[in-house]
Amino acid sequence: MRVLIVDDELEIREGLRTKFPWADYGIDDVATAEDGEQALTAARELKPELIVTDIKMKRMNGLEFIQALAQERGEGWRSIVISGYDDFAMVRQAMKLGAMDYVLKPINITDLGEVVRKAISQLEREQLERTNQSLMDSHVQNAMAIMREELLREMVEQPYSAARESRIVHRLQTLQLDWMLRDKLAVMVMEADDLKAIENQRAGSEKDLILFGVGNVVKQTLEEDTPLAAALCQDAKGRWVVIASCPDQPAMERCMELAQLCIERVNRFVKVKVSIGLCSLTGSYSKLHHLFMESGGILEQKAVFGGNRLLTSRSWEEEATQDNPSIRNPDEVLDLIRYGSDEDIAGLMDGFVEMVHSWSLSHIRDIHQQLFEWLLHVYRKAAQLGWQDRSWERNPIALWEQLEQYDTLESLRGKAEQLLLAVAHDFRSYASSPSQIIQEADRYIAKHYAEGLTLQSVAAEVHVTPVWLSKLFKKEKGKTFLEHVTDVRMEHAKRMLSDVQYKIYQVASGVGYKDPVHFTKLFKKHMGLTPKEFRNLQGIADD
Repeated sequence: MRVLIVDDELEIREGLRTKFPWADYGIDDVATAEDGEQALTAARELKPELIVTDIKMKRMNGLEFIQALAQERGEGWRSIVISGYDDFAMVRQAMKLGAMDYVLKPINITDLGEVVRKAISQLEREQLERTNQSLMDSHVQNAMAIMREELLREMVEQPYSAARESRIVHRLQTLQLDWMLRDKLAVMVMEADDLKAIENQRAGSEKDLILFGVGNVVKQTLEEDTPLAAALCQDAKGRWVVIASCPDQPAMERCMELAQLCIERVNRFVKVKVSIGLCSLTGSYSKLHHLFMESGGILEQKAVFGGNRLLTSRSWEEEATQDNPSIRNPDEVLDLIRYGSDEDIAGLMDGFVEMVHSWSLSHIRDIHQQLFEWLLHVYRKAAQLGWQDRSWERNPIALWEQLEQYDTLESLRGKAEQLLLAVAHDFRSYASSPSQIIQEADRYIAKHYAEGLTLQSVAAEVHVTPVWLSKLFKKEKGKTFLEHVTDVRMEHAKRMLSDVQYKIYQVASGVGYKDPVHFTKLFKKHMGLTPKEFRNLQGIADD
């Protein structure tokens, strides 16, 4: 426990510090101050539990000091005032301000000891009460959290029943989830990728640690990084389920941003990959089970479209990828610099203003600093990919001085674009052309079409980002990556179907489709005939 002695008379101040037996009262840290101003600074730093202060002092007096400290620090300390026989009016005022007792000058050690003992007893009693209250609050919060999770799990896993409605409504209100009664809701379901394989490769308890880590990251993200009202629970399969308020399309977009943020943070902090299924439909609390089942079904499509990503309803028909690279993703910026045109880079810079606004900075020097760091990050990645100019590394101040010349968002955007174009022009002298990248991708697809190809896996093989590969397919071939892979698979399927030795399910598996029903639907969409009808036209009878 700490005590702060405040008196402008050195003899009294040092006498109290050295002659009073503070250690006998459990006080092992004794500090002093010569006036109220110095004492206020010391109290802010040391946070003493007990303050012994003279009332009359030359600068800030004891009353002003106690009042100022009380405004800053509401509890956890007590004050004793020292006064003369003629200061009782000030003593009464001190008691009104919260002083618990007083001692008179000249100070009697025995009297001071009684007052100090009483103060310490009161402080210990208040600390015990705070501890007990904190424990009680913690128990209540834990119980509330358990009851919330049980209710949410019931609502998502069990179909809605009017017979249970009044009980569910009452519990939602009691558990401070009544926003779910008013708002349209969205549901996302997330799970760690390849969890069984991880469990087999590592210690047996690893699965529980991973599930806990994923839930902890998502919980913290919901609490700190989204304006949406949201709740979290775990389903019977160990998947984490987020229920979020989603009244309109902008809110759905925020849900998607939230999902991407969760994936990034789980990757970074838990060191595992995670996929999220998000149904684009929304509904009232009575529709939660339906929304949960839809999102769970979408999540299963990671086997087709790849994991460690957000899967939405669009993923059933096409790869759920942005059409354009993002200025916030350094890898996508580098792809554009290496393989894009000047017009592509100008288009990328359309996101510059939004990026700067997202930094939430108001001073131009702070914006200069953030932009300087962003450019250095891009430059470092460019150097890793073979950019030979190292002038920025030898003299980074020169780059800073270039940015410092501009003080409007428009002019900074123009300068940043100019710097990116300069890097792009260097790369074009020795980098692969976009057509070469597509040729490499074509060769890889032709060799591995029977495997679980995804945009991400092929992009990794040709050393570009998925966004850029998707853009190149549309630009170079006039169709999406998935359409091209489907075309390749269907051509091989036609050849296999023409061979009587293969059954239809063997053809499906042989061209990369685990589900024969899904293969049949795609083949009919592509050819206008089912596989069986295609065979019949060629005179092959299929059993």
